Amino acid sequence: MMLCSVRDRKAALAEMLRVLRPGGRLHVFEHVRAEGAGLRGAQRVLDATVWPVLNGGCHLGTDIVDAIGRAGFTDLRLERVDWPESRVPLPFVPHVLGTATRPTPADLP
Repeated sequence: MMLCSVRDRKAALAEMLRVLRPGGRLHVFEHVRAEGAGLRGAQRVLDATVWPVLNGGCHLGTDIVDAIGRAGFTDLRLERVDWPESRVPLPFVPHVLGTATRPTPADLP
């Protein structure tokens, strides 16, 4: 999935949850909000200016991990990765990579 350029992530995740079979996995490789305040600030500036224009509507500073969990996916196996690898901190490098699962009826309370 690539949600960095989707305007209504909540609706998109709800639709993904709906169409996946119970126990189905959502594969994730997404930009995420940087951990350091300086990089988060740079992400905000880029997101408000040139980055979406130059990159098909992509936004860097999203909290996609929280959004996936709130959408109802379970068994989130998401790892923070730097891609591309860089020796200097860059605002477009932080990503998450992994999977999330649509719960089965047995998983629900």
